[in-house]
Amino acid sequence: IKQEATITNTQRETLFKIVAQINAASMDVISKLGIKDRSDTAWNLSKYVHIHEGMREEFELDTRLDRVQHKLNLVQKNAQFYLEVFQHQKSNTLEWVIVFLITFECILMISEMSGFGQHLFSYANFFQGDATSNDTIESLKSIQTQKDGEANG
Repeated sequence: IKQEATITNTQRETLFKIVAQINAASMDVISKLGIKDRSDTAWNLSKYVHIHEGMREEFELDTRLDRVQHKLNLVQKNAQFYLEVFQHQKSNTLEWVIVFLITFECILMISEMSGFGQHLFSYANFFQGDATSNDTIESLKSIQTQKDGEANG
């Protein structure tokens, strides 16, 4: 990603998986493991509160959990950054498509307003296989006559 400055579909899917794994890991650490929660035994029997607190300090649960959460946040921020870059690339492409379509529509409108559009569209009908109609053949003949008149005049 760093060298190419673009994100492919495979890389985008990988980023989505990483974000999902980070969210799942955060939820597992907080809810399933219950590291921050005090056990029911410690709540019910006051003599176990000291043991519970001693074990938390001995195993450094608070600092380890903070480190894990900090690392998960860093990875999540990096993944979020790349997802935003991908979104920007996608919206940039769509903006250029819209600009192209508006420009094309303006060109068609100007050509139609100038009178050249009728001739242009009669050529288009000719190339689409609609040349058997008398109107198309007549319009092609009139165009040729106009060109001959301009060349002689």
